[in-house]
Parts: sequence; C-alpha cells; structure tokens
Amino acid sequence: MGGRACCKYCCLFFPPILVALYLGGWKDQPPFVRVVGKTPFAWPENYEAFTLTDRQREEFFRDGATLLKGVLKPTVIKELHKIISPIPRTDPQHTGNLWMLHDELLDFYLHGPLADIARQLFESPQAVTAHLPPSAQIQRDFFNIRNGDSTNGWHIDRTECQRGDQPSKFLSTALARLAVPLILEGGVRGTQIINQSKYAAAMSEKDREAYFAGKAMYRKEGRFEDWMGWDTNTSLPVLPGVTLTEDMIMEPWMEPGDVVVFNTCLWHRSPPWTGPEPELGLHPTFAPSTHVNHDPPAYTDPMGTWCLNDDFAHQAIGEGPSPCFPHAYPEEKRPKNGSTLTLQRRPMALPRHLLISFLGVRFRDQLRKVFYR
Repeated sequence: MGGRACCKYCCLFFPPILVALYLGGWKDQPPFVRVVGKTPFAWPENYEAFTLTDRQREEFFRDGATLLKGVLKPTVIKELHKIISPIPRTDPQHTGNLWMLHDELLDFYLHGPLADIARQLFESPQAVTAHLPPSAQIQRDFFNIRNGDSTNGWHIDRTECQRGDQPSKFLSTALARLAVPLILEGGVRGTQIINQSKYAAAMSEKDREAYFAGKAMYRKEGRFEDWMGWDTNTSLPVLPGVTLTEDMIMEPWMEPGDVVVFNTCLWHRSPPWTGPEPELGLHPTFAPSTHVNHDPPAYTDPMGTWCLNDDFAHQAIGEGPSPCFPHAYPEEKRPKNGSTLTLQRRPMALPRHLLISFLGVRFRDQLRKVFYR
C-alpha cells in the first residue's frame, strides 16, 4: 500500500514541478536596434534578378531540392565572406539570426534576390501557397563553418519543419531553406539531402498516402550527433518504418554564387570539408504570409537566438506588425531605407531547460518507434 501511495503522489506532484522548473528561470536579453538600407547590400546594382525555370520548380517539388547556378555575383560573395569570417567560431549567439545583429545581413536579405526566389516557389502551381498574394518574409538564418574533416550529423531543421514529416509543397509549414556557400573560388560539395521522391517510394502505401497529404508525424526529431548518442559520420539516417539507401542522397557540386534550395523536412547534413581553408555558409529561410511562428525546442536554441514574438504568438506572420518577420517582398511592404527595427531575442535557457527539452525529444522519438513499426 505504501508503495502505491508513493507512486500516486509522485504522479500527482511531479508533472507540475517539472512544468514549473521548465517555465521559470529564463534569462531575458536586452533589445537592440537595426537600421535598414545603410549598407551597400541595399544597393540594387549589386544584384541581378533570378527567375526559376520550370525544370527547377519541378525538381524542387518532386525531389525536394534544386541547384540554382550563378544567383549571386562573386563580389557579393566576397563581401559576405568578409562579414562572416571574423565571427568567433566559439560564439554561440552568432550561430542563428545574424540579420538581427548585422545591418549588412539584414540589407542582404531584404534587397537581394533570395527572397524573390522564395516568393516564386510560394507562387508555383504545385505549392499549397499558390493562391496567396505574392510575399516573402524573413523567418530565420544561421551560418556554419566547416574545417578539416568536420561535418554535422543527419537532421531535419526542426525550427522550419514545424508540422510533422511533410513534402516540399507544404511551404507554409515545411519551409524551404536556401544554402549559400561563401566560397571565393573553385567549388565545394553542397548539402547532402535525401531525395524526396525516393524517400516516399521507400514508405508503405499507407504511410506514403499520409505523407503526400501532409498528415505524417515526424519519424524522428533528434539529430544524428555525438551528443545525442550517434556517430556524426553515420552514413544514413536510421529511421523507424523506412530503410534509406545511399542512392537516395543528393549532393550538388557548388561554385561561387550558386544556391541550393531544399525542403527543411528532408533529412540532410553538410558533407565533410577537406580544406585547406575553412568553409563558411549562410542558410536563410523565408516564409509566406500564412506561416505561423512556433518557437523552437529549447535544446535547438540554447542561447536564445530566436526573435521574441510573444505579442504576436499564434498569429500568421503576414497579419501582424511584428518586427521579427520583416517583409522582403513585395517592395511596398519592405521596411523603408533609413527606418529602424527594434528587436529582442527570446530568453536564454538554463541547463535544466535544455535537459528537459532534450529528454522530451528522446521520449517522443521512442514513442514514434512503436507507431512506425
């Protein structure tokens, strides 16, 4: 009896204690101000318009990714490299949403051709967003550094892939990322991405039907990283209910100015970099007006790089005047040159928040193994 009573009281009191531990103790961050249009990245002569071809649209919506050649001028890549290269590799606050910290990157995303590429995808007849008025708003960016034989493990971008395992047509909840390697000469191995059509073909008929209807749950949220108990060099993602093979991997060869656009719900990773110089890359994401922001799990954003959007939570980003998602397209909605954006990052997590978030994703991944058996 004593054991049952103890279990009863533990079940009664433990969840509220856990919730209180998770909700309390977050560290607020101060606001800061960005000025629009004061850098050369706002000058239209630095860019050329880029129009997606029918083949590129078909590739993106069929396979989940497509390579865009020569989107950016070499001079722009060189200037971006100058801005990114001095950032300390050990500074975790500079891993995400650099546009909130640097006027140059804000101007680049607002005035460069990347937002218009996203807008063209949103308007494509294959997309669920095709009926919407033309728009593209900054959602997030991050930068990465590869040095020596370093890489990162297979993962989905949980902060952009927000409603389960979805194919690329669901562009409001399975956002498209644009990968921009900042290479000055030569070429580099691009992001490795699991081919969407081959991935779907490997599913059961029932799972495939749910997948293309946009109703499939995540097969796994956790990353294939050393700190999550996996060898970073795992050759392929190990997912419940589906077997992946190496012929499913897409890996474009990229030259200065090239961009790869891909579905963030597809499993992907950076291939090992063989040097000799470190490779830098920018990875912005733009969203359509119907996108509803969801803050990322704490373990994916421990330093609070995400924009604080509490006043407009659960609201489509096109409906509210939140500075967290400035319009890059159409031009009449873009912040005017000389105007300012007052921004604040979400509170920073304590170790206990990261632990609870980490255990939560591990628990959910264990449950998915049962569902997808």
